[in-house]
Amino acid sequence: MKDREKELPSERAVPGEEPEPAQAPEAGMAEGGAEDDAAELKTRLAYLAAEFDNFRKRVAREREAQAAFGNERLLRAILPFLDNLERALGQPGSSKETLLAGVRMTYDQFQAELRKFGLERIEAEGQAFDPVLHEAIASVPWGGKPEGTVLAEARKGYLLNGRLLRPAQVTVAAAPPDDGTGDPAADAGN
Repeated sequence: MKDREKELPSERAVPGEEPEPAQAPEAGMAEGGAEDDAAELKTRLAYLAAEFDNFRKRVAREREAQAAFGNERLLRAILPFLDNLERALGQPGSSKETLLAGVRMTYDQFQAELRKFGLERIEAEGQAFDPVLHEAIASVPWGGKPEGTVLAEARKGYLLNGRLLRPAQVTVAAAPPDDGTGDPAADAGN
């Protein structure tokens, strides 16, 4: 209640009388206040425009840095494989078998590291042809497999975190040509 008393004017209004309207500041002061407000708003607007421009430039610099160094983590992971391959190539008098074994181990290590980055190979051979994952480069008549089965891979396909990175290039089984038995067109020609 004490707070309320502080808000009330010191002179109490007399019942039945209308309170006096608050006195307006002088006309010159009102115009000056509006000009001051406009000047302040212009200053704030200029400040915000400059701040936004700096923000835009900073984001552009960050994008450039990300493009330039975005693959750093991946490339650091690849460097040990380059080292292993250089060691294998630099071994004097290595037999084909030991060189091949070293390359096979490096390949397996490389595949395992790439899986950590979300790369997975598309298993195509023996699967049903899927135009989303596979790119057919040949169609071969084949009697032992159902039509549309992938017979061989010419190039492996990969997914990156579940999204297609590169389709597998495959050879697909087609229906074998009819040998003439049971073909009405072949029977009509005899």
